[in-house]
Amino acid sequence: MPPVLNILTRFVASGFNNMNGDVYGISNPNYTDPVSFPTTYSQINSETEFFEVYSPEITSKYAMVYWTMMPPVPLPKEIVSRFDNKKIAIVGYEVDQVFTDTNGVDSSVPITWAYNHHYEAYLRNGENSFEKIGENKFNSNDLGQYNHGARKLFKLGNGTGTSDNLSNELFNDNALYFSEGNGGEFRASFHGYPNGYAQLLNSPKYFNIQPMQIDTRNRNPKYINDTNFHPGIMPMNSAAPENAQYSGLLECPCTTRIKKTIHYNYQYRIFGECDGDNRISQEECQKLSPYNNTPKVVSNNNIPRDCSFINGVNYYNTYNSTASCGNNSTSTGYTSFYATFNDTTTNVSSSIYYNKLTDIVEISLFGPSELWYGVAFGATSMADEPYTIVVEGTSAGNSVFEQKLGNHAPGIRLKKTISIISNELEGNTRKVVVSRRGYLNSQDYFNFTSVSTDINTMSAVGSSASFSYHKSKSTEIMRINGINDYTCVCNDGKIGKINGIRFQKNCMPEPRGDLVRQKNPTCNIETYQGGQSCCHHKWILLDENQTQPEGDMTYRLKFRFYFQNYTTQKRMVRAYYQTEAYSGEYDVPKCLPGTPPEECIHSITARWQVKDMVDHRYIGNSKGFELIYAGPHCHAPMCIDVELYNSDTGDLICHVDSIRGKGNSSVGYDEKDYIKLNPCLWGQDRGLLNPQFLRWDTNLTSIKRCNSTNLHYGEMASWQMRGIVIE
Repeated sequence: MPPVLNILTRFVASGFNNMNGDVYGISNPNYTDPVSFPTTYSQINSETEFFEVYSPEITSKYAMVYWTMMPPVPLPKEIVSRFDNKKIAIVGYEVDQVFTDTNGVDSSVPITWAYNHHYEAYLRNGENSFEKIGENKFNSNDLGQYNHGARKLFKLGNGTGTSDNLSNELFNDNALYFSEGNGGEFRASFHGYPNGYAQLLNSPKYFNIQPMQIDTRNRNPKYINDTNFHPGIMPMNSAAPENAQYSGLLECPCTTRIKKTIHYNYQYRIFGECDGDNRISQEECQKLSPYNNTPKVVSNNNIPRDCSFINGVNYYNTYNSTASCGNNSTSTGYTSFYATFNDTTTNVSSSIYYNKLTDIVEISLFGPSELWYGVAFGATSMADEPYTIVVEGTSAGNSVFEQKLGNHAPGIRLKKTISIISNELEGNTRKVVVSRRGYLNSQDYFNFTSVSTDINTMSAVGSSASFSYHKSKSTEIMRINGINDYTCVCNDGKIGKINGIRFQKNCMPEPRGDLVRQKNPTCNIETYQGGQSCCHHKWILLDENQTQPEGDMTYRLKFRFYFQNYTTQKRMVRAYYQTEAYSGEYDVPKCLPGTPPEECIHSITARWQVKDMVDHRYIGNSKGFELIYAGPHCHAPMCIDVELYNSDTGDLICHVDSIRGKGNSSVGYDEKDYIKLNPCLWGQDRGLLNPQFLRWDTNLTSIKRCNSTNLHYGEMASWQMRGIVIE
């Protein structure tokens, strides 16, 4: 194979066809206009040109997953030189997976051989590069928005390893991100924009791609060159039926090579009741209470059900008691408490004592004496904009103040409500004790009066004495203990690892999503059967007792980017939300026996506001979002359709049907039962409907339907959208 990695080609309007042919469409044409919008790029705008770029080689064996950030590919020299210190306007792209022969001629790799589960592609300048993230690093802000529903595996950093600048670089036009129609539908789904709109990039220099490919090519000599699907060996947990026209491997079944380790979460509660669905055993009670002694087993309606403790004694109540946490038959309402945490990442710790009779909270803070440090209450990320107490270092005067943090910004200094009881140096540690009222009539301050369970906290340490950008930060749980009242020990669910990699899900309750109500197996590591968490780089999707067939397959992903000189094109920004909020994937359960085939339909629903699907820095004082491109993503062969509604008006914004291949070899990209998805498109061009303006507080509803004749793992239902911010 020749070592060519990129090719520059420039044409005029009538001089070129689409790379993938005439295979595209849109789902919402303007039927009142006799002129159709063209999905041939040369016919949309005569000023459009293109360049092509290839990924590095992908080599795989049968049943192997390929999912990693590949080395950067320099863009064509003509492009780099032409747009040095200038903006390029990207108006669309096409993508395929190809073999390249010794003469440099490309041929498409059938999707029955290599299944593109998804890709994340980037154009960027030279300001930053991608770095690998630790496999078990937890980031509560990471909801899968930059890695196809999964936790980010790589970050766009500056080489220091201390920050992730991807969102900043996207915001500042130093990188572009491409993830629309990026799964099995990728070759035949339209990725273009109408006239007057573009993604903008300063000084383009590199192409990066993080593909997720699954090798499904049968290596039996009888079938190895047949583009029709022929199943190879399958793991026992494959959900595909015997007569399936698709490979069960594309759903990432968890095989016997998968090893799960499960950790049980818990919380202390001093008000209300534990979740009735998550009971705790007597054995767990002894392990999880702060007093490691055998629980006193009782049957008493005055003590909370299951596990609790008070004044150094553990209780395990077998009675189905109605007593609430925090009460001891002489006390009602919220209770006095103390709480502590010690964060070994930042070396910051804190303790709290709250007296409900006086409504005074005393807060002790411990951190380095020479650097500033801070503790934020009731938060797991800066996006929560939490109430924070900051202690500055010795050379900055050891000042102590209250701050409301911004979303990845310093935020605002708050009016002082704390009284400093002590501010002392103990070796290299600065210990500060402050007090304030528990309740303050302002949302800017944390309300200690209504604390009912453990408190989420963040701590940070700076690189200087004065308050500035943090050097390190971390999250911790401040464990709470009732004073002279029963503290319940509650089962707070389970987390764990799959083959040593953290299992991270964030299934949201209604109205945001309904996977929790449906008790979808994907939300819980104990019931997780298949999907991206069982499908990491170079993992083999076969059972331990199955031998992987020999035979390498080598190919590349090929992108053609359409561009124009930047003049007055409006800047497109990305909007993203998951109907499977916010799990990143979900299982489609098999319909009950005896269900008529036409009624074997499974649906999920999500509700959110427009402001929830964009980087909040775009919002500011702007009015809203004008939707230009909306494409859902789902997988073959179960996907039926996806709908997006304006909940405030009841109007249907976008309906996309899954178009399944018929196996016609004379039609491009028509492999049987594999799908394409025509996006919705709005603009001023002939054949298009006018753009959809949505206020930031507009309520949206998404409904996704799947064929549930058979069980399916790892299905998806995300909306991948582009639009402009309206000032």
